[in-house]
Amino acid sequence: MRYLLLYWFCFVPFNNATFSVSDEVNLVFSFTQNKAIYENSIYGEPPQFAIWLEDPLTNEVKTVFVTYRTGHGDFEGKSAVPVALPAWIGAFRSETGRNDLPTPQNPVDMAVSGATQKTAEISKRVIVPRRSTLIYYIEVNVAGDFNQNFPSYQPDGIPDPEGNGQPSIVYRGTITANPNAKSTPELIGRTEQMFLSTEIIQDLKGIESARQLFNNIEVTCEYLPRNQHEAH
Repeated sequence: MRYLLLYWFCFVPFNNATFSVSDEVNLVFSFTQNKAIYENSIYGEPPQFAIWLEDPLTNEVKTVFVTYRTGHGDFEGKSAVPVALPAWIGAFRSETGRNDLPTPQNPVDMAVSGATQKTAEISKRVIVPRRSTLIYYIEVNVAGDFNQNFPSYQPDGIPDPEGNGQPSIVYRGTITANPNAKSTPELIGRTEQMFLSTEIIQDLKGIESARQLFNNIEVTCEYLPRNQHEAH
């Protein structure tokens, strides 16, 4: 599967254009993770997050990165937490044609997943066709960040089944992949706290500390180094 993913990025262009290897560029996602925010949650664990691309013409979706636990369904004592990154689950289903969740037996490709990040500065990159216009999404969620609007128990006594707290939030942006291009995404919405729904909800009322999990988000486009060209 790793080689299939690399093959797609090398030879299957967005926007129905034809590109050679020399027409590829690096798309770089950079942001700062706020340790003080996630350590103040009930569990104190770094957030789950995912990055994915969408072709605005074909609606084709490709995952750039997803944290290991969500991408492999490998949570402590659980095989899956559907509310961890539900917007990405929707993208994953569109990308793969599956209608389930990643599991240890049927995870995402190892090439696009990685360990939960504990460093402050985070950078993820992917090779894309030069001049392609792409929509990108970043979803982030930390468990146990309860507040008045997203409490551990609802007024009717129903508990938050996964200890989710404030639900995941989703950033969105657009970039045309030319060297030196830059883009800053917009926070466009959140998901559901209590159950799996892949819908992105625009109402951000009650989203407090979750807004501060990622700072200084920037997407840039760089020339592809010669050694990366040769690796293809």
